[in-house]
Amino acid sequence: MSISTVIFDMDGLLIDSEPLWKEAAAEIFRDYAIQLSASEYHSTMGMRTSEFVSHWFRRYEISIVSG
Repeated sequence: MSISTVIFDMDGLLIDSEPLWKEAAAEIFRDYAIQLSASEYHSTMGMRTSEFVSHWFRRYEISIVSG
C-alpha cells in the first residue's frame, strides 16, 4: 500500500492542541513570574507564537533581548 495523501493539522481542526500550547506558555512565563488568567490567555488565543509572546512581554514590561 502506498500513501497518496497527507493531512497537516496546523490550526487545531483535527487535534485540539490548545491545552498543550497553554501548558507550554505557562511553563515559559513562569520563568518571568507571569501567570496568565484564563481570560488573559483566551484573549490572545490563536495568535502566532511570536505575536503572543511579544504581546505579553509588552504587557508585563519585560524587555526582549536578542542575540
